[in-house]
Amino acid sequence: MGGVGKTTLARLVYNDEASRQQFNLKAWVCVSDDFDILRITKSIVESITLQSCDLKELNQLQLQLHQQLAGKQFLIVLDDIWNNNYDDWNTLCSPLVYGAPGSRVIATT
Repeated sequence: MGGVGKTTLARLVYNDEASRQQFNLKAWVCVSDDFDILRITKSIVESITLQSCDLKELNQLQLQLHQQLAGKQFLIVLDDIWNNNYDDWNTLCSPLVYGAPGSRVIATT
């Protein structure tokens, strides 16, 4: 259901001063129709590190993401998701479990 303010609400949370203080790492990724796990993971890594990432294999990217998130509180917004394939979701989320307690993922559809 478009136009009810899901992205706007997520943006307010993401940009809020309290979230800047609470989360060590933050990333915003626009997913859209193409649920490409490689692209999404790479975008998260680049948002978190604030550097370009040249890795081209999903396993390497997920290892990099795991290392970046390990023990840190993070906030990741996955905006405009249209995929409901649980295998894709499980693969994408596997490195996220290594973050510190209190880490959050916000998904808008």
